[in-house]
Amino acid sequence: MIFIATIKDVAQAAGVSPATVSRVITNKGNTTSDTEARVRAAIQQLNYTPNASSLNTDRSFTFGFCLTKSLAELRGNTFYSDLLYGISQSAKDFDCNIQFSAFDSVEEQIAQCKKWIKQKRVDGFLITSLLSSDKDPLISALMEEEIPVVLIGRSLTHNILSIHNDNVRDSYMAHKYLIDKGYTNIVLLTDEAKQDVVSDRIHGYRIAMEEHGINTSSTPVLYTDGDGHHISETLKQAKRDGIEIDAIITMNSLMSLSVLNYCQNESIRVPDDLGIMCFNDAPYLDKMSTPITSVDLNPFLLGSEAFYLLFNFVEGNSKQSVSRNVTLPSHIIERKSTNRYLDSKKG
Repeated sequence: MIFIATIKDVAQAAGVSPATVSRVITNKGNTTSDTEARVRAAIQQLNYTPNASSLNTDRSFTFGFCLTKSLAELRGNTFYSDLLYGISQSAKDFDCNIQFSAFDSVEEQIAQCKKWIKQKRVDGFLITSLLSSDKDPLISALMEEEIPVVLIGRSLTHNILSIHNDNVRDSYMAHKYLIDKGYTNIVLLTDEAKQDVVSDRIHGYRIAMEEHGINTSSTPVLYTDGDGHHISETLKQAKRDGIEIDAIITMNSLMSLSVLNYCQNESIRVPDDLGIMCFNDAPYLDKMSTPITSVDLNPFLLGSEAFYLLFNFVEGNSKQSVSRNVTLPSHIIERKSTNRYLDSKKG
């Protein structure tokens, strides 16, 4: 088999980042004479031939990470901060920069993305947190302009580079865990009905419940706007409607805190009367009066892998028309909020 060197091979041989190799090739940026000598020696040794992308002298070595979320939605949600940290760490390894931006609307996001590309301020984008109905216009606009983009999530209508969690699997795993604990009247509490992640988790929820012969009509999905007061009112209304609940899984860690607060106000014992679990772990969950069980989705790795995928595409080492379904590791972090049977045995 004939070996064809890539920019990554050159970087490894020279002991530098791929971005540094690009800077040497394009004579752009500040590199020491020693670094440049090592890079050029590696290029010659490996007989590396730069592709068109590597010869692009207009590279900014800056990548955009943008999403459509309000400050209120981002505040306290550690999933996005961990995701950004993973992106930033990989960018640092490749000697690149990240420009983070949050927008109020997809229209504003499209306009800004086009502007930054035109001004050569960024080389490509990582995008996420898109409502299903908004994905088509944003992705279509970026692909029409041939703007390098990686979707953190999934698209059902576009052949696009993407990376995401297996939300059906993760939801199935969470509900099966509760069922194995003895819970049967499990409610999935969500505040973002339009997102693909929600439909996937509902699907996983129904698979687990039906697999164990549990009628999902008696343990429905409950919808709320995510506000603590509204969550409380939603659960009170469910009780008035005669819906029996012995466990709740929330879409994120902040919602689980609201459920715990509701239980405290209503004198509902956790985990004896009600089990609480959430997607997305957070450092504060094990510091609550009743530590909360969570599904750790490893957003740091998700961000790191997403950046690596985008960088390689910009460098010409991968194709745009590829849907990459990456199943990242996830696991349950068990805490007291779901351990009513374990606690009773100890007593």
